[in-house]
Amino acid sequence: MSTIFTNPAGTRTALTTTALNALASATYVNVGSIDLHTGPTDCIIEVEATPTTVSSLFQLSVFAKISLDGSNYSTGPESGTATSDELNLKLLGVLPLNSSNTQQRGAFSVMTALGFVPPFMKIIVKNETGAALAASGHAVYYTTYTGLGA
Repeated sequence: MSTIFTNPAGTRTALTTTALNALASATYVNVGSIDLHTGPTDCIIEVEATPTTVSSLFQLSVFAKISLDGSNYSTGPESGTATSDELNLKLLGVLPLNSSNTQQRGAFSVMTALGFVPPFMKIIVKNETGAALAASGHAVYYTTYTGLGA
């Protein structure tokens, strides 16, 4: 059964970052933090990315790190290539990047992925395309939904 929200989505807000520019393959990056402590019903994360020549898994993985107080976040990588603690990250979704040099866009529901909306979270992205991302042409946005489902 699907939920119909009785209130419209909030404003589309950019996480101001250049962290995805030329991000190397197999590398994690923290693209920003989101304060959700006011208690929205859901938060939608939108990611835009432009790969160079894809050759591996053809995707970006989008994760969340959770915090109850905005200071102490769940464990897991925020940078670099070490994968040993990746299982501690919460997967929000995967953005397919099947076409080289073509911007792709995807949106991910936090409520659907996690089953709850945390008070605070960091958005972590891992490039799994087999090549660095393009030098520009990337963005991360979010919007919230409030109110009750009907």
